[in-house]
Amino acid sequence: MRTATSPVTLGLPSSPARGLGQDRALPRPAYVTNIPGILVVTGLATWVGGNEIAMVVAAAVGGVISLYLLWDWLFREGPTRFSTIMAMTLLQGYGLGALNTWLTLPTGGLTIAQFLGGDQAVLARGMAAVLIACAPLCFLGELYERPLFGSEFRLPLDQRTYLFIVLGTAGVIAGFFIHALGFQGTQVGTGGQVSVAAALLTFIFSPLTALTVAVFLVTRGRFAKPLMGFCTLVLCILTMTIGRRNIIYTAILVIFALRLTGYRLKGTFFRKLLLITGLGFFMALGITVFMLLRMAGWKMPNGKATLGKRIEVALSWVEDGTALSRATEANRVNAQKRTFVLDFFADVLDGSMRRTPALGKDVVGYVSMAIPRVLNPEKEGFAEEELADEQFGLTYTDAANSILTTGATDFGLLGAAVYPLLVVALFVFIINVISRLLPPLPVAFISLGIILVLLQAENTVTTYVVTARDVIIFTFLLGLFSLLPHMSLRNR
Repeated sequence: MRTATSPVTLGLPSSPARGLGQDRALPRPAYVTNIPGILVVTGLATWVGGNEIAMVVAAAVGGVISLYLLWDWLFREGPTRFSTIMAMTLLQGYGLGALNTWLTLPTGGLTIAQFLGGDQAVLARGMAAVLIACAPLCFLGELYERPLFGSEFRLPLDQRTYLFIVLGTAGVIAGFFIHALGFQGTQVGTGGQVSVAAALLTFIFSPLTALTVAVFLVTRGRFAKPLMGFCTLVLCILTMTIGRRNIIYTAILVIFALRLTGYRLKGTFFRKLLLITGLGFFMALGITVFMLLRMAGWKMPNGKATLGKRIEVALSWVEDGTALSRATEANRVNAQKRTFVLDFFADVLDGSMRRTPALGKDVVGYVSMAIPRVLNPEKEGFAEEELADEQFGLTYTDAANSILTTGATDFGLLGAAVYPLLVVALFVFIINVISRLLPPLPVAFISLGIILVLLQAENTVTTYVVTARDVIIFTFLLGLFSLLPHMSLRNR
């Protein structure tokens, strides 16, 4: 008989002494039966219905479930599982995204499919497949993936943590000065190569920001509090130059990181309200600033400009009083269509039912892109859209890629259901290994980085493989950091 202290992982031996807490939650019936059952039943009904109403209902069901998963995880402090986060992300990206476009995009009385030049039955089957693919993530994850952190786990709020944050902040600042980081994040060098420094700084940026905000909110002391406040201010300002989605994901990570510091949200309405209000202001301001910087680049030759030049143009709009209206209108128009990422997946899924799928070519192409050019000088570019166009007779040149589109391109509905599970198993394996090698702080920080990646629906297999590669490098660096002598900073 299985107990709460003897869980199993996704095909991996349990690791009861991995340092992330021992208090493990039992499987919850809602995640084992209710949620998967609703997803499968709704998915099958939508598949049979095959029209826009069925698609919208499925998108609404998936969206509501994704919001429940988010609320349960963040504010009710539910167990953290990579599988649940992956399901939540895919349901939000495809479900809420499709619902938002259906509600906000003026189509002149046409269906979404007619407006976009597609087939409503194909879109309905695509939305049904998203729900069906997310069901095993909830079911199998709840049964076989042990929660990442025990409920009693707390990050150590000591001098080593403060030093880690200060060094990380200094590294991010240096990254902007040496142009490893810049507007929209990683800066690509000559020949399309990304430096090791740029890759690692990109990996740590958002997790470091979230960790710093959380530590600042709970830190006390005349020296430590101002120091953490300065780091928080710098990182939050720089985050506004990276991207709108990154700002939202960072805000989500902040709420989760607070739990790891011992900041209690469960059952405290006013704390939740204050936190949501503060993060909402940060997101609204950040998204507005980012859009202004993005629009400023359009005024430059070829749409390219340094961050400094973008700031100059944006400030001129602030001075003439047009900044807010410019950013608001651009965000409104952008959000109407950009959230509808279902069409490519639906067409690929439909193509896989009419023709032979790629049978692994897509995932192999993506993995090859993750191999550094120094190890493979002959590496050529790869685009899933080109493969899907050739394989299924489509006409996409640029589309919203995800683990679902890769799975559907390679093996149809089966691939869409299995590929997310494989990504989850990869990251579970990585955490189980490094948790035996590093102290709790580095492991928790790497976990935040992986969670950030899983929060993004539009990620390719290359991103997941590169994340795994960067985690290996970062594990070595954090191992060296953990060997530094313990420094004592006066905190009174």
